[in-house]
Amino acid sequence: MKFSIVKADLIKPLVHIHSVVERKNTIPILSNLIIETVSNEINFIATDMEIDIKEKIIANTISEGKLTVPAHTLHDIVRKLPDGSEILMKLDENNLVLECGKSKFTLPTLPLDDFPVMTDISDGKEFSLSSADLKNLIDNTKFAISSEETRYYLNGIYIHQDEENKGFLKAVATDGHRLAQVKTNLPSGADGIPSIIIPRKTVNEVRKLLDDTDGDILIKVSNKKIRFTINNCILTSKLIDGSFPDYQRVIPKENKNNLNVLTKDFKEAVDRVSTISIEKTRAVKLEINSESLFLKVNNHEIGNAIEELSINFSGDALEIGFNSKYLLDIANQINGEKIQFSLSDSSSPALITDEEQEGTIFVLMPMRV
Repeated sequence: MKFSIVKADLIKPLVHIHSVVERKNTIPILSNLIIETVSNEINFIATDMEIDIKEKIIANTISEGKLTVPAHTLHDIVRKLPDGSEILMKLDENNLVLECGKSKFTLPTLPLDDFPVMTDISDGKEFSLSSADLKNLIDNTKFAISSEETRYYLNGIYIHQDEENKGFLKAVATDGHRLAQVKTNLPSGADGIPSIIIPRKTVNEVRKLLDDTDGDILIKVSNKKIRFTINNCILTSKLIDGSFPDYQRVIPKENKNNLNVLTKDFKEAVDRVSTISIEKTRAVKLEINSESLFLKVNNHEIGNAIEELSINFSGDALEIGFNSKYLLDIANQINGEKIQFSLSDSSSPALITDEEQEGTIFVLMPMRV
């Protein structure tokens, strides 16, 4: 195996591929990626046994071949080479030799036979979704994915066909403190798709790949796996084997106290007053009357903070506390000029919506302050 390539063309797939590979592995071969030259193409393949990723690029192939090499080491070397440089890579006595200008690196390889066999999705639903819609589904929900391993079924985004209106596809994530739900028109070919939970790591890897495309994404879904085809990259992932809870029960239906506040002003005010909040709770109190919203933080060790914002509010005056980080996570997803709260009382969850994103809702549980 021997080929030459410029750094810019090589680093792009390595960035995608190496992030799937775990830095610490008890199985040595899982620290490696496969490099395969076929005609004028180079294939890069990696897996962590949960996610398989394959990407191909065009290069000047001198001779065909196939090998495995440490993924993170190769990425780190290429990343530090001069921009615009020409790189020559070849197999020499079971080592990968990389030459660039006056630099030369020799990396050990591991037997190809040790590399796990990649499995495909034999059956399932296949459909296309625009990259913009997929980005929206991910960006408006992934912040609410739980990191609590005991409730593993919350460690991802729940994708399913809307039960009430079959013409929509829904994405939901929750960690028990907050919930995010987004819906988009059901893509052609997706009718009857199984309800699935996409793991957090897969969500993050797919989101990175979406930064490099504006086209449609081909998706194939079965009961156990999902595959994304994004440009020249194919990512296949196992799904979380579990049942997502009935999230509809926690979405408020009768909150009648409606508050509208400028999104920019609200985010900046919460960010400022939370500077002195107690790190463990990050609590901020919202005191609301017909004309004003007061954001208050009391920290007996550092001091107090208060900000007043002008609002539109219909309902009885009330006080309610929230985790300021959770408030900001949600506020950062609001595209509209105003953020809209629907409230009931100090102990009931708040429903938060965005006038510019129909079908996108957030639910935030209150806390004692």
